[in-house]
Amino acid sequence: MKLNIKIKNAILEIICLLYVILFVYAALSKLLDFENFRVQLGQSPLLSAFAGSIAWIVPILELLIALLLVFKKCRLSGLFAAFSLMVMFTTYIYIILNYSSFVPCSCGGILEKMGWTEHLFFNFVFIMLAAAGILILRDGMPKVSLISKPAVLVSSLSVSIFFSIGIIALLFMLSEDIMAKENPFIRRFDQYAIKKIDETRLQNASFYLAGVESGKIYLGNHDAPLQIIVVDSALKNKQHSTIQLDRDDFPFRSVEVSIQPPYFYVYDGMVPVIYKGKIADWKAKIIYNGNHFFTKAIVMDSARIAIRGQKKNTGEHLMGTLDFSNGINAKFSPSILEKQIDGIFDTDGTLQYSKELRNLVYTYYYRNQYIVANDSPLVLYRGNTIDTTTRAKLNVVKVKLSGDTKLAAPPYMVNKNSAVYNNLLFVNSALKGRFENEEVWTQASVIDVYDIAKNEYLSSFYIYDSGKIKMKYFLVTESNLYVISGQLLQKYSLGNSIKKALIKK
Repeated sequence: MKLNIKIKNAILEIICLLYVILFVYAALSKLLDFENFRVQLGQSPLLSAFAGSIAWIVPILELLIALLLVFKKCRLSGLFAAFSLMVMFTTYIYIILNYSSFVPCSCGGILEKMGWTEHLFFNFVFIMLAAAGILILRDGMPKVSLISKPAVLVSSLSVSIFFSIGIIALLFMLSEDIMAKENPFIRRFDQYAIKKIDETRLQNASFYLAGVESGKIYLGNHDAPLQIIVVDSALKNKQHSTIQLDRDDFPFRSVEVSIQPPYFYVYDGMVPVIYKGKIADWKAKIIYNGNHFFTKAIVMDSARIAIRGQKKNTGEHLMGTLDFSNGINAKFSPSILEKQIDGIFDTDGTLQYSKELRNLVYTYYYRNQYIVANDSPLVLYRGNTIDTTTRAKLNVVKVKLSGDTKLAAPPYMVNKNSAVYNNLLFVNSALKGRFENEEVWTQASVIDVYDIAKNEYLSSFYIYDSGKIKMKYFLVTESNLYVISGQLLQKYSLGNSIKKALIKK
């Protein structure tokens, strides 16, 4: 009997020692690399909204529990606390693996040394050890103590389990609600969002993405506006073509090409003129040469083009459409773009079109807003990007002699560029969020993904620089993301988390 007691006490000591080593090591690992731990917690799909608080609470709890386990009088409380905390960790990992939209990076300490699945089993072992320690302690207590009664013991363990699971589930639901409706500029980085497949070098850095269709990538060239390069899906073969215009005596200033197979479009809003032709022969004819000047254009279908024009008297931006189905019909909607300062610089942004939803998406450069409109165009809603810049930070001055409006200082950029495919909006943000690594920001560009059908932020991912050259253009298809960085054309495959978020046709 005495030997049995000695063995039990030895096992109890070993259990407590293992927990002390585990919690002290885990807590110190987090505290010594606190910023990294907080950054990784901020990227968690479960606890993003509470990352700042939890980053302190978890290591402090681990140290306090370790301290309770050192003193014999406090061991029962310490083991129950250790049991509950390990159940919380296990619940967190289980939700990550089974219900999260993506699996984030690990979160410091022991987690950083193991994969998520391995750590799940590791936690189960320590839960069993804590339960065994509680049973050993309970056997050595007087019969009059409450915990010695089987019903009380089972109830205590059950309450600990349900309480721990409930805490994590509640934090998950609250975090999801906060992140979806009032995101405090915390990004969720999906490490499996994209995967680089291949890249090819271009002749110079003046190329842009003019369109993608059936595995072919069409590249335009700012320095040679009528030259088109068609690259195959493997980025191996390049075919050069030259666009022929039926009239080329205009004072062109800003020629762009948009490929929408089987057609292509050439336009210069400063003339203003629009050509249309078939990619089968690359010959284009004028379909518009009117008096509506425009600074942005996006092809909606073979008969309609959305444009961003300017008011004649003030120069302020306004959205409109050109319809060529029955003659030429121009329709403008002055209320879509909202003036904050001057109506010119403060309403500048990118214009995209979702063919699948038949929605226009305008993303402001200098404030945290995007506009989703139908193809009439009428505003459906105004959504917000996850940063907190609600008002454009611009120093706009008017030159007295010329009457021109100019910027007196470099603008505070919020959203650099955008792309749309189906219900997903991809925004290349210029701002670093909370809990993000400064060093990574010097080496990569960030893209935030929004579901415009639900008006929700989904996740973010990095596009790493090519050498020291950042991404300039990008375009998204059903399966791939194409990027131009300097002289490099790169192809990435989209991860399952992004593909699953797409509305099925």
